Amino acid sequence: MKLEKQPDAQCAAQSGPGCDVSSIMLIAFLGLFLSGYNNFMVAIALIEIKPQLNLGPVAIGLILAATFLGMLIGGSTLGRLADIMGRRPVMILNMCMIAVFAILSGFVGNASELIIMRLLMGIGIGAGYPIGSTYVADVSANRDRGAKMTLAFCGWGFGALACGLVGWLLLSVVPANIGWRLMLASGAIPAIVALVVIRTRCLPESHCWKSSQALEPLPFRTLFSRGYRRTTVAALLPWFLMDLPVYGIGLLIPTVLLQLHIGGSNTVVISTCALSIFTLLGFVVAYYTIDRIGRRQLQIIGFLGMAALFAVLALAGAGINKFALLALFAGIQIFVNAGPNTTTWIVAAELFPTRLRASGQGSATAFSRIGAASGAFFLPVIDAKAGLGTAFTVVAVASVLAAIITMIYLPETARCALKH
Repeated sequence: MKLEKQPDAQCAAQSGPGCDVSSIMLIAFLGLFLSGYNNFMVAIALIEIKPQLNLGPVAIGLILAATFLGMLIGGSTLGRLADIMGRRPVMILNMCMIAVFAILSGFVGNASELIIMRLLMGIGIGAGYPIGSTYVADVSANRDRGAKMTLAFCGWGFGALACGLVGWLLLSVVPANIGWRLMLASGAIPAIVALVVIRTRCLPESHCWKSSQALEPLPFRTLFSRGYRRTTVAALLPWFLMDLPVYGIGLLIPTVLLQLHIGGSNTVVISTCALSIFTLLGFVVAYYTIDRIGRRQLQIIGFLGMAALFAVLALAGAGINKFALLALFAGIQIFVNAGPNTTTWIVAAELFPTRLRASGQGSATAFSRIGAASGAFFLPVIDAKAGLGTAFTVVAVASVLAAIITMIYLPETARCALKH
């Protein structure tokens, strides 16, 4: 599918009369904040959950993977629903689901209950990806659509940073049998804030979506038709391969730092929190370059940078200096978030017409969660059986493969008009 560049004025009108673009960006930001916060908070909470619930490696892997499996369901089903019913009502539904099941996560009594709550909450989090991205894409002008979507997506980084701060505070001042429960339940707060914003600002439905309803509907199978096959590959495969390291290694960071004796639990959480600052730095780079350099180039550079640094970690092994280790992880955070962590979310919404935008983005979200769940489940097992060097080698190879697929399949979408 070829995208054509058009004057900004032709696209600026798509926001519609009286559209509150800033509120839509805030809601999308909160949706991504919830993902970063809830997905990484469980990694910190596991420091206390593991001895409290007597968890083994398989149980830990299932707990880490449960949210991603829920996101797979939520991205694909509720993403499609957002193309049929509209962005606003499905956004309200997904925020309600996150709030309810995050709170219930704080009251579980065993690993099985926690896995179920995380799975159900993940359905809501997964829906936030296609709805937030398509909502912002629908109302943005061509010239700065990438920057606006990056601002919304950086909520993911702020969520990861906030979970580190909250996790450190609760580890420090709250008894272990209560602290992890508060960590998990606190994930409801941003969802409740989002619901208040939707209610008080009377958030409108996307004018772009409403206009598209006059056109013939495009069935879900269109995503896999001959005309869209390359587009779908470009949206799905790089995101899948990126989430192997982003979540597989990302969720392992606290465990890795403990294994390499960088310090006690508090030092590990503080170090994890500090690394989140470099996540935000990556988003700053993306914000200023994504509409100039373009999505495709940033994605390729990011994947290759990730591959190089993971390869260094694989070769260095357990003897690496702790400051060098933190520097390498910081570099990875910059490459990931200036590149594919941001661009895959954006292009998955830009590549498809309005009638398929949330469906296509939701499918990419769902497929990427398979990568996230695989990384979250298998990389800890690989670490336990074969060592960290092998785990780092696996994700380095995945990053190189993703860069190659991006070069072959992904068209440039910067400043291009979106189709109805």
